[in-house]
Amino acid sequence: MALLPTLGAHILHDMDVEGVTQELQSYSRASKDRLDAQPSAAPSESAASSCADHFRGQDADKRSDNGSISIISSNDGVSTELSASSTTWVDQVSSVHSSQISHVFPEASTGTTSTSPKSSVGADLSDSILTTSSMSSSAAPGPSTSAASPDHLSPVTRSKAELWREVKMLTFTRTLTVVYSITLLSLFTHAQLSVLGRTKYIQSLIQQERDERLREQLEYSTSVYSLFWGDRSLEDVDTDIFEESETISEETERKFLTLSWWLLHVGWKDVGERVRRGVEEVFEGVSLKTKLTAADLRRLINDVRRRVEYEVTFEGKERRINFLSTLLPPTPETLQHVLTQGGIPPWLATAHDPKFNAFLEETRTHLASGSFGRVLEVCLDTAMDILFQGVEKHVFGSHSDQEDATMGQEPRERLAAMLPGLARWCHLALEGLPNELVDSLADVREVSAFSAIIYTNYDDRFR
Repeated sequence: MALLPTLGAHILHDMDVEGVTQELQSYSRASKDRLDAQPSAAPSESAASSCADHFRGQDADKRSDNGSISIISSNDGVSTELSASSTTWVDQVSSVHSSQISHVFPEASTGTTSTSPKSSVGADLSDSILTTSSMSSSAAPGPSTSAASPDHLSPVTRSKAELWREVKMLTFTRTLTVVYSITLLSLFTHAQLSVLGRTKYIQSLIQQERDERLREQLEYSTSVYSLFWGDRSLEDVDTDIFEESETISEETERKFLTLSWWLLHVGWKDVGERVRRGVEEVFEGVSLKTKLTAADLRRLINDVRRRVEYEVTFEGKERRINFLSTLLPPTPETLQHVLTQGGIPPWLATAHDPKFNAFLEETRTHLASGSFGRVLEVCLDTAMDILFQGVEKHVFGSHSDQEDATMGQEPRERLAAMLPGLARWCHLALEGLPNELVDSLADVREVSAFSAIIYTNYDDRFR
């Protein structure tokens, strides 16, 4: 929970759904102002315009129950906006505030939410640090992932249809990026604390055993000295064998916990890029006015998950990825960058530290194991279930078509009507207190089992 503000600040800033919707809103207002400023048409032109409006009104789609816009397909096949009420979902999304998040999930309204905090750990992602996915995506043609760029949002370079497409893609990309990032951060933190907790537990047992031996030796020595030398001091007693065992230094512990800087500032971008590609492949052909059931939405998102969590080998087979390069810096250079950016002094970051190196390698081994892969899969399923529960209850439950309800069919909702709820859910997942997503991940049985595996990894020297 202490790390979520940093993660949330980066995701909400770089995937600024609200900024794109405001750009679209201003675009629409500017178009309306230009139409109002035009002189009245000639009588013949007015008659033709009235006739066209009449036929256009017959073909236009109805607004959804929640006030979403009505759109039709123009002659060139591009969806354009015809009309929107004063409470369109663009207005709803653009006015999202953390105090309104509870409207999506009232059960979390007992907690307190705050506006998107600024990162207080380290600096923004260095321009010199790029993940593999980022570098490959920059070389390939396609839309930019930086939605916050002024040039990228400029209405001069992007049409209204392009802005609508960006809202759709960015909303789903941000939602799934939040799910993946919080899940990975939770599991990584559990692994870190389990490694430190096991080490300190072992050291406490060793120290208790040494203290017991020292007490017994001192009692024996006291009785012998009192018998032969009276009250002679015990300064000559050989206590070398009772030296305290080596413990974890505060600097080592701090360096080990600083490793989360990589996921918070760099790793999540790699996840976001993978999610973006999957969302574009799956949702490119899904129109904003397409009516979907909850099962349809789940099927589409599961299709995105398959593209994110699996990669195709040279043999043409799918292989699950382990997100290791997302969780830990892959090279010694990036490791030093993480430590220094995380607040570790350069002299300490470069100093030889066997215990830190042992912790790092052990963590890397656990994260690359099949056990972690299984735990990650279960946790992602849990996180997706939480997302779908909210969507089914507060989107399909409150805005379902009366026609579908009366006919006993599964409720359907326009894709455009789902976007405001998904946008607000991201704020709730990142800023909600208590946090339903984080708490649910911590309660997963497989997470406790994974921690137990780390705790019982004593190596042969402790058996």
